[in-house]
Order: sequence, then structure tokens, then C-alpha cells
Amino acid sequence: MITIYEEQRKGALADTIEHAHASLEKCLEVIRRMDGFTRSLVTIQYTENVIMIGGGSQDFIVTVETSTAIHNLLGTLEEEDEFVEITVGGQACEFPQKYIVSFELVASALYQLLADTSAELYWEIVDL
Repeated sequence: MITIYEEQRKGALADTIEHAHASLEKCLEVIRRMDGFTRSLVTIQYTENVIMIGGGSQDFIVTVETSTAIHNLLGTLEEEDEFVEITVGGQACEFPQKYIVSFELVASALYQLLADTSAELYWEIVDL
């Protein structure tokens, strides 16, 4: 079962919209609505894992938390010193460039995680 939690900010406050028994297509629809300002955080719970997607518009960050590790989707394997500012959950944050991914990579990750399809993605894994 997939449950989506979509955050919609109203100034300093936020409403959370829950989409229970969601499909992969509904996940992609909700992520497409992310604008990086009023909609900058989506959390997807499936089985015992949690996918957190921050940002919006064209710059996203994806983290998957399992019972044993945290997985960060990588947009580039090159070591870069540049940081990119994106908004996640209403907070402006600076992330290393390597964590910034496109909507297409977010979609590929969701297909891999939720539909068990293969995709050539790179993940940084932090054991818990």
C-alpha cells in the first residue's frame, strides 16, 4: 500500500493532504505539482519504507529511509564543491549539487522503488 503526504504551505503554516491507497501515477501527479515554494515536500510511505522528495519545479532532492539505511539519490557522480539552494518543507536549504535531480530522475527512482523496474540510478547509502 502506498500513502502520499503532500505538504501545502500557507505562509508559516502548512496543511498536509493525505492520499491513501495511492498509485504510482498519483505519486507522479502530486510531485509534478511541487513548485518549490508553497508545495516543496512530498512524503511517500510504502511497506515499511519512506521516500521524501523535496524542492520542486525543476530541482528536486530524494531520500529513501529504510529500517537499515538512508539512501540519497545522486544526480551526478562528480565531486563538486557547488551548493544549490532549494526549498524543502518551507525552509530554504543549501544542498551539494550532487543531490539535485530532475523530475525525470525522480520518476525513474519511483518506478524502481514502487514498480520494481530496473533503472540505472546512483544512490549514496548511509547505514543506520
